[in-house]
Amino acid sequence: MDGNNQLLSLPDADEQRQEAGLKRSAPPESDSMKLIRRLDRSPQRYTSEISHPSIHNMPSGRHAEPPTELLNAFPEHHHATFTQDNLTAWDAIADWWESSQSPEVDGKAEDGNDMFTQCLLPVVDELAEWKAGESVLDLGAGSGIIARRFAMKGANVTGLDSSQKMLDKGRERNEKERHLLKGSIQYDYIDLTHLGNMQNYMKQRENTRLPSSEVRFDIITISTTLKSLPTLEPLAKALPEMLKPHGRSIVIVDLHPAFSKPAGHRGMEIFEDPTTGKQQLSTYIKVPNYLNIPPSRSEAVRGQPEPLWVFHRPFWALMDPFFRNQLVLDGMREPAFEGKPVLSQAQSYHNFQQTPMLLAFRLRHVSRT
Repeated sequence: MDGNNQLLSLPDADEQRQEAGLKRSAPPESDSMKLIRRLDRSPQRYTSEISHPSIHNMPSGRHAEPPTELLNAFPEHHHATFTQDNLTAWDAIADWWESSQSPEVDGKAEDGNDMFTQCLLPVVDELAEWKAGESVLDLGAGSGIIARRFAMKGANVTGLDSSQKMLDKGRERNEKERHLLKGSIQYDYIDLTHLGNMQNYMKQRENTRLPSSEVRFDIITISTTLKSLPTLEPLAKALPEMLKPHGRSIVIVDLHPAFSKPAGHRGMEIFEDPTTGKQQLSTYIKVPNYLNIPPSRSEAVRGQPEPLWVFHRPFWALMDPFFRNQLVLDGMREPAFEGKPVLSQAQSYHNFQQTPMLLAFRLRHVSRT
């Protein structure tokens, strides 16, 4: 898919080596990586289990369960291995993440990099349609970029995450910036891959002094989190029980399943403009594989000290767990960067303005529409 044709400068040799990771020593092989290597002889079977069975194997007219051989290829207990790897990585990079995503500017910390400020936060605002007095649950809250967005407007927000180090960063920001919040933020632990853990959390809320009308939430947001979860089924089952009976929406934003990593590869072609003779660079997105891609290690932000496991799902497999739990799609956006390209960095997503980096969608429960 073609992007913009721009007069851009290519990365120099040092930048290319850095992008390729040649300056870094290889990390020790984890249990997850050993699992990948062990199953690499049958990647088609392995990745089908992660992203649900191949669409070609789905019987018409009824929900298809994964074939037995797929279950054997990727036993459920391996979900915990990947989840623990990612938790360890997030705890390890919490300090770096907070300093890189929320640097101090004129004495006040800003929230998020350009992807957040230009693409993600505006579309969350648009799809959430938050109104005064509505409560917000932010799942995969991290250090609270989304949570603060709503609390500054006046919302009472609950931010849940599995990384205590990231939650601590959010609490530290609360103490520093309480005067900026018109609402409130409460942070707590949750495991989005464990149905029982999510159910227990909601039971604990029921046993507090909260009014029964405030146990559940009006709006739920989940941003840049799904791709790091080895399974979506527990989350999809839990969401309807977290939303108020008249709760309005669940807003999910994540990397685009087709145009972002690991499916979408940024491509560049150099050519000379026949009218000017000037060298130009054409950018495009290449998708060599889409239906079946094995788990991949990835940096959420370039230069990140520890990589994360990401789990690709084609569009139908991304949506299917939610549809099967009576959640329906009623809004979608594909935000991309706008404005001037970044001429000094050919690989920047700012130079791929005709391909969306993110997919944002809104779900509602069928009994509450």
